[in-house]
Amino acid sequence: MSSNLLRVVQEQQETIEQQSRLIADLITTLESWEQAAGYDGAELKERAARLQIRER
Repeated sequence: MSSNLLRVVQEQQETIEQQSRLIADLITTLESWEQAAGYDGAELKERAARLQIRER
């Protein structure tokens, strides 16, 4: 029983690590796109937040 639990926990840890790498890659890609397009990510986030407030 404990060996099965350990295996499941290890598999979950591996999944979390893979997701973390994918998220890091996505962030790098988005930052690259921002630079290539000349957008300011912080400004876009601020504008999106203001739009969400207005929609409420």
